[in-house]
Amino acid sequence: MALVFTTALLNSCKKDRVVVDAKSSDLYQAFLPLEVGKYIIYDIDSSIWDDTKCIKYTNKYQHEYLVADTFRDAQRRLSYAINVLSRKSPADKFVVNDVVYYTPGAEQMEYVEKNIRFMRLVNPITEGKKWKGNILVPSEDQDYNYLQNWNYTYSNVLKPYNNGAINFEKTITVKEVDTILNNPETMPDAYASLLQSKSVYAFRVGLVYREYTYWIYDPIPGSKNCRKGVGVTMRAVEYN
Repeated sequence: MALVFTTALLNSCKKDRVVVDAKSSDLYQAFLPLEVGKYIIYDIDSSIWDDTKCIKYTNKYQHEYLVADTFRDAQRRLSYAINVLSRKSPADKFVVNDVVYYTPGAEQMEYVEKNIRFMRLVNPITEGKKWKGNILVPSEDQDYNYLQNWNYTYSNVLKPYNNGAINFEKTITVKEVDTILNNPETMPDAYASLLQSKSVYAFRVGLVYREYTYWIYDPIPGSKNCRKGVGVTMRAVEYN
């Protein structure tokens, strides 16, 4: 059964906020609800492939994404500032180490990190729907070439999902990119690369799982050749 969602923007003397009416709406805002004070804590596995030492390093820590404030962007659109807090273990205190931004619109949810803008979610949510989620990434900057031409796709709409820590009854998965070229294990003399990214959002919770991996293998004849790249897995373990 198709779900139809609407979003109401309320202006108050205290704060602007997006209100989702579950009875009449469940567009993307219902899977990425924004309200000052809302938080999600993630277990993070961060990996680095070091091609000089031929070692894969993995660091474990936690992030808290806390909706800290609202503001109007340059286009006077309601936007949300998200404090990203970090700690090495649950016994430590969280410390702010970054700020990211969300701007919800009628058709798309824009996300800004390190001054790069993405379209993480769009309306309507339907199985198999595709969109160019990185179309707002500067195409003239060669440093971001690997972000070009990603075809985001909705899958497993309203399906349950277990992220390894919590079961979620209704979720959507966004497959953002899945590109593999050759395998260094079987073709050690050939250039190889892997670029994969996907996100899972739970109804009335937000992002509950994200997995991103990007490495390249550029062999030099007569040398010891190894992968070079990064990867990260985010797994929600607590939320309000």
